Amino acid sequence: MPVQIMITRAGLDALVNAQNGATEAIKIVQIGITSTAFLMAPTVTSLPGEIKRIDAVSGIATSENIIHMTGQDVSEDVYDVRGIGLYLEDGSLFGIFAQPTPVFRKVSISFFLFALDLAFQQAVAENITFGDTSFLMPPASETVKGVAEIATPAEAAARFDHERIITALTLGLELLAERATTDADLTALADGFDTILAGLMARTITGGGLVSGGGNLTASRILTVLAASAADIVTGTATDRAVTPAALSGLGRSLTQNGWAILPGLGGLILQWGRFTAAANGNTTTLFPIAFPTECFAVAGWGGSGGGNDSQDNPPVLLTAGIERSGFPVFSADDSAGGCAYIALGV
Repeated sequence: MPVQIMITRAGLDALVNAQNGATEAIKIVQIGITSTAFLMAPTVTSLPGEIKRIDAVSGIATSENIIHMTGQDVSEDVYDVRGIGLYLEDGSLFGIFAQPTPVFRKVSISFFLFALDLAFQQAVAENITFGDTSFLMPPASETVKGVAEIATPAEAAARFDHERIITALTLGLELLAERATTDADLTALADGFDTILAGLMARTITGGGLVSGGGNLTASRILTVLAASAADIVTGTATDRAVTPAALSGLGRSLTQNGWAILPGLGGLILQWGRFTAAANGNTTTLFPIAFPTECFAVAGWGGSGGGNDSQDNPPVLLTAGIERSGFPVFSADDSAGGCAYIALGV
């Protein structure tokens, strides 16, 4: 039960002097014991009916305004405790407590252990010391070593008690319970994940258009797009291949003044071009840069007239009947030779 200590007038004077620096910190060195109930008053200077004094007194400040103190009597004396008094080093009575019924009843085979916390309204703990500091039993805290109660499994499971400590046993029980909960959660999560995974694996990816391959997601799948070759581009008949720049670069060509090129996707159609000089007053046969493999379809030519004084404005005439895979003839009635150009198509 709580014990409310009343500070006597002498004790208050000593504390004020210590706070003001007039004296050093006051020192509580003894606890007086009485079995007589008495009326507490700040004017009391000695403990009424005092039985004995206990020298084994220890104390420590647990905060700025709280002091934990402990006293013990290990003798075989027999008495009832109805009042106590705290005595300073100079013999003055610092504080008292009394009640009508016994606080403690000591028998010969027991020892008296007195522990209490003194709480002050102001930060005065540093001004109070104790004579015997060989033993202490302050309440344990995050900064003070002391006595603490062991938590029950139920208190440990509550997780909101900061005054009790957990032993290896209670911690183990709590961890086992937590593991059981975690295992159940993981099992439920795994079952849900398996359902989701099964649904995903049942889905399929199938190629379309130029893309081939695919299948369900039970295994790794490869989607493929075939690349057209230069031959595929020339023929223009493949419907399942994609034209790449590399394939286009493989088409035959000669990009010079007299050159040629295979046109993509037109079944091997070849375009040829060039320049030549038509001789005056006669036939001139011009050869293509390459012979058409199968046939030359048509030739278109331009030019003529050498530009001399004897020019008769008779440009060369293409002799269509003479067109062959390798070249074509022209006839010029002009008195001067003249430059011409042409374009030819064939396969």
